[in-house]
Amino acid sequence: MAYTRLTAAEAAALIKNGDHIAMSGFTPAGVAKATTKELAKLAVAEHEAGREFKVAIFTGASTGQSTDGDLANAQAILYRAPYTTNPDFRKHVNLGEIPYNDLHLSHMAQELRYGFYGPLDWAILEVCDIEEVGNDYHVFLTAAGGISPTAARLAKHVILELNSFHNPNAKFIHDVYEPLDPPYRKAIPIEHVGDRIGKPYVSIPKDKVVGVVECNIPDEARAFKDSDPVTDKIGFLTAEFLVEEMHKGRIPKEFLPLQSGVGSTANAILGALGADKHVPDFNIYTEVIQNSSLFSDGF
Repeated sequence: MAYTRLTAAEAAALIKNGDHIAMSGFTPAGVAKATTKELAKLAVAEHEAGREFKVAIFTGASTGQSTDGDLANAQAILYRAPYTTNPDFRKHVNLGEIPYNDLHLSHMAQELRYGFYGPLDWAILEVCDIEEVGNDYHVFLTAAGGISPTAARLAKHVILELNSFHNPNAKFIHDVYEPLDPPYRKAIPIEHVGDRIGKPYVSIPKDKVVGVVECNIPDEARAFKDSDPVTDKIGFLTAEFLVEEMHKGRIPKEFLPLQSGVGSTANAILGALGADKHVPDFNIYTEVIQNSSLFSDGF
């Protein structure tokens, strides 16, 4: 395919002091990593030469060390929103070095579309595949989407990180959709767990994409704690309660779709439901795909 290949250092060198950058991903899953790591090195070199270098970073949620941690340690963050969990970043915020807006994750893309943070100079998206269709690239995201469609549409320029760590079949998990903004927003037409309302890709005009960084980098996601007797007991009692409600007719015999949270307790509950032979197959809405969703029976 005809696209400009860049090293991560070459991509980082295109970014200037004061630029605003929006990134793919949600939590460390699916966040571009190669370019920001090199951007942190560039910032250190610029500071050592006596020049200012800071950029604003907008994401779907938290990121990993290659973005929040390395850029914070390099004194390279001009502004950050909407959320982080990185200890290095937290340290620099608490020292008063980084302006940080901790807002509701669902508001980030909308506030960018409203123009509250000014124009976006760059979108950096991690992708598992790229297709050339007419004057556009159809890019397929990796482990998470976040604010990717808004970032790609609003940004003046786009850098793609084609990360071969992710299986190209990851392209089939995404349902890319941008809602209208208030006061024109309509109901999002999801009525069942399996409904799909968008496209599996983000469409980007070719002339926006300045280059593709080919890499092979694992996600920087943190592992959840293993289950313990307390979380196992919570899981068992939750499954027991729901089964009893089903037998009493307050939950239909076909069961109901559930919404799963994140962490070791949610893992334990879903694991207990999957292991309980009285619980029929059921659907789940979930913020993330975690171990119990993949390896438990019953879903």
